[in-house]
Amino acid sequence: MHSVGRAPIRTLAGLWVLTIAAGAKAGAGEGPWIRVNQVGYLPGDPKIALLSSDRPVQGKFAVGDQTAPIGPDQGAWGPFAHNYRLDFSTLRRPGRYRVRFEQVESPPFAIGADAYATVPKALLEFLALQRCGTNPVTGRLCHQQDAIDTTSGARVDLVGGWHDAADRLKHMITTSYCVAALFLAGSDAARAEARYGAQLVRKLHPAPGVLYVQIGDDRDHRGPASLWHDDRSDYGFGPGGPRSAWRATGRPEGPKYHNQSTGLASLAGRCAAAMALAGDREAARALYRLAQDHPGCAMSVPVLAPYYYGESTDLDDLEWGAVELFLATRERPYLEQAIAYADRAGDNPWMGRDRHGHYEFFPYVNLAHWRLYPHVDPATQVRLAGYYRSGLERIRARAERNPYRIGTPMVWCSTNDVIAFATQARLYELMTGDSRYRGLAAEARDWIFGRNPWGVSFVIGVPESGSFPRHPHHLFARLANRLPRGGLVDGPVSREINKGLKYSDFGADRLAHFQSDAAVYHDLYEDFSTNEPIIDGTVSLLLLVSLWDQPAGS
Repeated sequence: MHSVGRAPIRTLAGLWVLTIAAGAKAGAGEGPWIRVNQVGYLPGDPKIALLSSDRPVQGKFAVGDQTAPIGPDQGAWGPFAHNYRLDFSTLRRPGRYRVRFEQVESPPFAIGADAYATVPKALLEFLALQRCGTNPVTGRLCHQQDAIDTTSGARVDLVGGWHDAADRLKHMITTSYCVAALFLAGSDAARAEARYGAQLVRKLHPAPGVLYVQIGDDRDHRGPASLWHDDRSDYGFGPGGPRSAWRATGRPEGPKYHNQSTGLASLAGRCAAAMALAGDREAARALYRLAQDHPGCAMSVPVLAPYYYGESTDLDDLEWGAVELFLATRERPYLEQAIAYADRAGDNPWMGRDRHGHYEFFPYVNLAHWRLYPHVDPATQVRLAGYYRSGLERIRARAERNPYRIGTPMVWCSTNDVIAFATQARLYELMTGDSRYRGLAAEARDWIFGRNPWGVSFVIGVPESGSFPRHPHHLFARLANRLPRGGLVDGPVSREINKGLKYSDFGADRLAHFQSDAAVYHDLYEDFSTNEPIIDGTVSLLLLVSLWDQPAGS
């Protein structure tokens, strides 16, 4: 994700507008503060709120008509000197609740089988706003001249897909994943959005050896900033003219700064999975062959700034392409190849680390292991489950060192890692029936929806009455006074990373009391490293929500 330019605020005629108002103040002073999942909990979920304070406290807390001791002080972490874990998991009765301690109350939340009923719709609203080509939210066309091949100079049809984050460019690294994951999310609405993105993925491999990794680039960051349909970026063909189509060549690319691409398989394998799920077997076969012929990783292309998506793993994508082709065709060689790639991919190497590169291990959870599991022999199932369990154990060891039970690194787009852990834990339970990680998965999910030091849900507009980003780094918020509802923001990063990505003054910070060296988050437009909504994270959260209450064996 990159910063976008600044421009005077304008309004957009005909667009439904959600006024950006000041959010509820998170509070300052010595506390205490109560942090909860502001969306809520399914009846059978673990339910643990955090009581955090600058001073030691003691006594009882209450939820509804239930009371219990706050329990032992868990010690200092992040911005707080004292933390207490308030467990009310036995409360299963449907209703609206608050957690209370002395004169302090949490935001309201729901308990019930329908607690998350409205969340998928909000997440899909964000994808609809991000559509490139034909946009159902604005009712306007955009980027109809996409694109010109930077290698051959030829015009190619790459209209469609989604704009990436707050930018107007399109990354096929994330688009390919979003298409596949939306199909797996299962609902009719998610599949409809997947089919829109699939139309672009079909166009990415128009000739032997050709695969496009990116449409446009960070030249769209030059002013003046504008909405999708008003884009006047100049890619060498005049303001508002055709945009660049960058090929994945398998070599380092970029006119000034260079990525470290080594092959095509990471992108081609994921595109093959997406096309198999979309029902286009011919395209899936061609893309899978391309992946096999060109092992290695395709990375996005930097132009004005040195940032790019530096993916480093391709075996998970080859496995995903193979297993989806097997499920689509029932041809045995694809199954055998999927098993071979699965054993080479193993577990997820980022899990347990303090830090990793930007999109280095995207998409952070190997969904192919889950897709493959029901179709292999018991010995292979044991290995696949073991790959998941190894990573989960490393995260568990980290999470149990702090009261918020967060075990993923505070890197750029940290919410991706949090959701990936929760998803992998949920998939492990669905595959094996082993529920040992369910509690930690719930606490990771709860972090996303407000049970974090800042008391902010990282999903814009969710829940509607909660504390969520009011000043996200997004063009529609900046220029049209319209919050991009349903978008998951990057989330907190370490202070060190945040300083390294600071290009403008942040100004007044209403969350200043809750910042620490461990992690910072700013609900400010200027902070693109923590407050920019992302399409891939939003889709990952949609998949997690869809998986949460599925029965084991699904």
